[in-house]
Amino acid sequence: MDIIKKLKDFCKGKFTFVVIPHNGKSTKQFAIPKTLIYLTLTFFTTISIFLMCSTLYLFYENGLLSGDLEVKMDKIDRLNDIVDRQHVEIKDLKSTSEFVIGKLAQLHELESKIRNMVGLSSDEEKKENSTVSRSLDLLSMDFDAIKDHDYYQLTSLTETESVDAITNLIESQKENYDHLIKDVEKQLKYLESRPDKWPIIGRISSYFGYRKDPFTRRRSFHNGIDIANRFGLKVAAAGSGIVTYSGWNGNYGRVIIISHGYGYKSVYAHNNKNLVKVGDRVKKGQAIAHLGSTGRSTGPHLHFEIRYNGQHINPLKVLENK
Repeated sequence: MDIIKKLKDFCKGKFTFVVIPHNGKSTKQFAIPKTLIYLTLTFFTTISIFLMCSTLYLFYENGLLSGDLEVKMDKIDRLNDIVDRQHVEIKDLKSTSEFVIGKLAQLHELESKIRNMVGLSSDEEKKENSTVSRSLDLLSMDFDAIKDHDYYQLTSLTETESVDAITNLIESQKENYDHLIKDVEKQLKYLESRPDKWPIIGRISSYFGYRKDPFTRRRSFHNGIDIANRFGLKVAAAGSGIVTYSGWNGNYGRVIIISHGYGYKSVYAHNNKNLVKVGDRVKKGQAIAHLGSTGRSTGPHLHFEIRYNGQHINPLKVLENK
């Protein structure tokens, strides 16, 4: 209670301020309550302390923010370096992608040439190409575009998309070449077996089709072609296969029949001597007989027939052009 009383006594009363003009006029007095003076001083003191504390706090926070900014700027610089390196790597990757696709296109062209060389049909080739075309969906192109070099539009692809696209291309092309190898092997086997090699070189003395029989002088059908040459020359197999007949056969004299598979058989008649027997496996171009004039013959020549699926066909349509 004493303290409160003392505070009340301290705040009682007024401060009197006297204003004395310098020109000698009468003085003026102002009485201001002590309470107002104390409140004013307290207010300004509080404000000053608050401003000083705020200033010190702001300086402290500014230091922290400046340090944090420097750390973040350093991180940004490092990230920019990484981005720059990635741009270089992506550029190199795209260049590599272009190179790889270019090489794949060249391989595809080589594949087409190989198919043409071994006589694979275009339908088979288109079927094989469809596998590769599907692998190019990500690049929105086909191998025709590749062959025209319009496939270098890789800048819109991400690094992952480029890698995936090239990987798909390589895998598809590998699968494509596995099929190609099998097809070529089959085709080479077929070409090796097909009786299209001339069994002997000489003059064609009688063609396939109707003719005047040299013995009866009547019109008759000739099932093969007659190739005349000198006695004793070697007769070669027109294609690879298995000998199914080797011996004497009436008017044909000494005859050899070879089964080539794929529906083909070839006949070699009027031989002087047969060099192979039934069951022998012969290769295209292998000597199988000596030219002769056995059986019903007017002179040394080879009567050569080709049968396809049991039907006689014109050998000149199968034999290679001389």
